[in-house]
Amino acid sequence: MLPINIKQMMINDDKYFKNQRVNYEMPIYHPKNHYKHLSISPYYHALIVLRHYIKISSDYFFGVEENAKNIDLFMFTPSVSSPIGPGSDSEPIPFKFGKLDTFLVDSSQFGFEPLLLNGVDKVYCYLPSMRGEDCDHRHLNQFYHCEMEMRGELQSLISIIERYVKILAETILLMKYIVLQISQNYHKSIYYLENIITANKFPVVNFDNAVDLLVKNKKEYLVNFTDHGNDIFGKGENELMKILKIKTPVWIKNFDRDRSPFYQKPDPKNPNKTINADLLFPPILNGAFGGEIVGAGQRQDDPDEMYESLKRQGNISSKPYEWYIDLRRQKNYKSTSGFGLGIERFIAWSLGKKNIRDVIIYPRLKNIETYP
Repeated sequence: MLPINIKQMMINDDKYFKNQRVNYEMPIYHPKNHYKHLSISPYYHALIVLRHYIKISSDYFFGVEENAKNIDLFMFTPSVSSPIGPGSDSEPIPFKFGKLDTFLVDSSQFGFEPLLLNGVDKVYCYLPSMRGEDCDHRHLNQFYHCEMEMRGELQSLISIIERYVKILAETILLMKYIVLQISQNYHKSIYYLENIITANKFPVVNFDNAVDLLVKNKKEYLVNFTDHGNDIFGKGENELMKILKIKTPVWIKNFDRDRSPFYQKPDPKNPNKTINADLLFPPILNGAFGGEIVGAGQRQDDPDEMYESLKRQGNISSKPYEWYIDLRRQKNYKSTSGFGLGIERFIAWSLGKKNIRDVIIYPRLKNIETYP
């Protein structure tokens, strides 16, 4: 839980919004007028304060409670991590850096892993990630990502993630007057956030069982069935949460190996599955944001397994990743696990919003001209 001094800061700043006689309705987004809304809209004033404390709570949790080291990483790279594998729905953003082909960073994971060989047990960041797929209510081309990588196995990481999500829920609850002003349904937001805090552990559902549930409920069209494994579409995640009727986040574990990134560790009990997990959130309102907000996994620790995964997934070239594979050959190599939480996804979910564009200060949307 948050310390008294941080809680008091939040409560004091939140009180400003208690009796303000202004309109907190979110302005209709217009890319060429958005800078004007930022300069005058009470909605964005409240959002700025809320996001500020989400960042402070994240730094407190990882830097103090977990003794993780905050790392400021590069913002472009020759080796993208997220758009790897047939099951990915994201695209890299390429550009020319001098004479070299490179990409904007999609995740901090690849930058973290070498640092954990040098006597550091846990590292984290709170940085933007950039991806090139078409934006929609779940995707921005630039979003904020709180990511952590640690020495050890996924099961140890999961308990850290659950405690982090509880800290974020506590932060939102302490901002009760802001939530009252800018959420879509104040009382339902409070109900779901309190469920997170009081939960002992979040329930776990095996990926294959999740697929079976969708099929049994005649929602098989929300599953992407392929000859090389399956995955669940975004709408299927929301539908699954409705079927489960669970009022807390739910872990979906052990995805199909050939639909997962090559760096996820295969399950020793079933080499066609990976040691990974997504944390799905139930929509607070019908049509509101829900589904996957956290992705986590245990990393491959065997170079031969990594080459095999790349081959199985359509002979993906190993050339950009030889340095990454070579880390496993270092004498001081230790297995790691990591996760990323989408900040805008969490805020959109907690406020019952329908579009994550509504909870970021500066949306960056593909092929849409914006100022500044």
